[in-house]
Amino acid sequence: MKKILTIIMLCVGIFGCAAFGAFRTFAENCEGVCGKVLRLHIPANSDSAEDQTIKLRVRDVILEKYGEMLSDCESLPAAVSRAETLLPEIEDTANAFLRENGFSYTADAELTDMWFSTREYDRLILPAGNYKALRITLGSGEGHNWWCVIFPQLCLPAVTETPDSEEQEVLETFGKPQKVTVKFALFEWLSELFA
Repeated sequence: MKKILTIIMLCVGIFGCAAFGAFRTFAENCEGVCGKVLRLHIPANSDSAEDQTIKLRVRDVILEKYGEMLSDCESLPAAVSRAETLLPEIEDTANAFLRENGFSYTADAELTDMWFSTREYDRLILPAGNYKALRITLGSGEGHNWWCVIFPQLCLPAVTETPDSEEQEVLETFGKPQKVTVKFALFEWLSELFA
C-alpha cells in the first residue's frame, strides 16, 4: 500500500511541476503581449443610445486625427511618449466634438495602466493582463466601453475583410486564437487570485 501511495504522489508531483512550468511559460508570454501594445479605451457616459452613439463618433474623430500618429511609432515606449505629448490635444479634440454635438458633459483623457480581461479582437485573442491604455472617459464613464489596439495599429484595419501586410505581420507576432481560450481563462483566474 505504501508503494502505491508513493507512486501516486510521485505522479501527482510530476504532473504538478509540468503544469506549473507550462503555466509559467504561458504567463510570461501573456506578459510579453501586454508589454507590446497600447490600447485605446473609451467608456461612454451611460448606456443610453445617444451616449453609445456619441462614444463611437468620438472614437472615429480620435482615430482619424491621431491614429496614424500613434501607430507610426517604432516601439511601445515611443507610442506612449507621443501619446503623453498629444494628451492635452486629444482631450481638447474630444471635448470640442462633444460641445459641437450639444453634449454638456466633457471628456477626460489619460494614459493609464489598466487591467483588461481576455478579449477577442477579430483574428486574435489578447490575453488578460495590465496594459498601457489611452483612456478617454466620456462624462461619468458609466456606460459600456469601446476598445482597440492603437499601437500597433489594429483599430482601423480590423474593419476590412482581408488584413493588409502590416496587420498580417502583427497577427503573426501575437499568434492566432486557436486553442488558448481555456488557458487564458485559467490565467485570468490565477492572476486575479494572486493579484
